Amino acid sequence: MTMFKANTSKAVRQKGFTLIELVVVMAVMAVIAALMTPNMMEELNLRRAKLTAEDTTAIVDAARSYRVATASWPGQGAGNCSNAISLLKTGGYLSAIGTTNRYNNAITTSCDTRTFSVVQQAVKDWDGFLVNSIGGTEITAAGSFQITTKIGVPGSEPALSNKLTRVATGNIEDNRMRTSLYMGGQRIQEAGDINFTQASPTLRAQTGSLTLSAQNGQIVIPAGQILTVDDVVVRSRGNRKLSASLPNFVQVGTYVVRDGWYVRKPSCATGGVPKAAMRAGAIRGGWTGDHPYVGRYGINYRLTSSGSNWIVTAVSEGYAADYANLDSLVDVYCYYSN
Repeated sequence: MTMFKANTSKAVRQKGFTLIELVVVMAVMAVIAALMTPNMMEELNLRRAKLTAEDTTAIVDAARSYRVATASWPGQGAGNCSNAISLLKTGGYLSAIGTTNRYNNAITTSCDTRTFSVVQQAVKDWDGFLVNSIGGTEITAAGSFQITTKIGVPGSEPALSNKLTRVATGNIEDNRMRTSLYMGGQRIQEAGDINFTQASPTLRAQTGSLTLSAQNGQIVIPAGQILTVDDVVVRSRGNRKLSASLPNFVQVGTYVVRDGWYVRKPSCATGGVPKAAMRAGAIRGGWTGDHPYVGRYGINYRLTSSGSNWIVTAVSEGYAADYANLDSLVDVYCYYSN
């Protein structure tokens, strides 16, 4: 009898992912996607803006060429140039550009006898980028991020008058900046005088120190002008602050006085107190011989406050005739306690 042996080998088992492992993987992928999305959107918007600038420039360049060839804007003869893009493409002046921009918004065109305009909507924060990227462009509806690119009759371009010119013109507005100027870290070279019309303007270094320098080594404050600083460091004296070397008074003057004279008190700036001090004016001496007052003769000056003046008084231990015409000195100054 023929015997057959049954195949008893076990089927190979395959192990799959557990539910927890799948949840972890999906969570990691979600985090990565969340981190990458802003950068991807920024790159996408930048690409869209650059392509929009290229398309708009191509449209207005084609309109210029059409004007030169036909003496009119595309569509001007039949209306208001609303079909300009179609006519430019039909005439071979333009290709591969439709009536919808890279933001999927409509591109409309219009004209008058002197100007040709392209109107379209961008997206938030990128309308300003396009204004700075396309000549003769401005924001015409900020709420909807609408921009308008306008060109003029070739050779005149009146629509570009809202851009700064390189040379002086009869219209001062051609050389006036009416918005903040961002230099992007670039230098301002060959500048002349800088005149501020805003009250109390500020020169500020956002980081580090602000350096003022001149070719001849002099920074001049003109006569009659006041420079106000909180403190000054004098480098030639070991970086000692100037305020540490200043006295607590400002001298107004020194005057010759006599007994009975008045000295007017000075007017001091806020915080200052009028002060005065007599110079050493005492005279000591006496008679010789057997006189009982030997050594007691002398003159002493003092000041007495009286309203807006001080009164000079000479006190004598001798005779009035000896000091009535004797001069002394008084120093007048403003004292500051801080």
